[in-house]
Amino acid sequence: MRLRELRKQLGLPVDALAQIAGVSQRTITLWEKYGLAPRNEKTIEKLAKALGVEPDELYEDVELFLPITELFARNDRVASELGITPEELERERDNGSVDGGGE
Repeated sequence: MRLRELRKQLGLPVDALAQIAGVSQRTITLWEKYGLAPRNEKTIEKLAKALGVEPDELYEDVELFLPITELFARNDRVASELGITPEELERERDNGSVDGGGE
């Protein structure tokens, strides 16, 4: 996902983008640091609009073609690093509903 690159080009702080997208700062950081893209269409549209791009411009081609086993393994690694379950990670990835840990 190209989120960090696009956000930095605009000089947009994480907290401002989080507010526009309706998610937590932690969720933006999750998307940027681990490359886990949001799957909620409205959130994707809000992010794209805030960044001045089309929704498909947020994604890197590589992410779209990862084997499902690799995606699950990556989710497990990220969840473990964050100290949350893979299910909590999926909820946070989708809508920022988990508020554990630091930013």
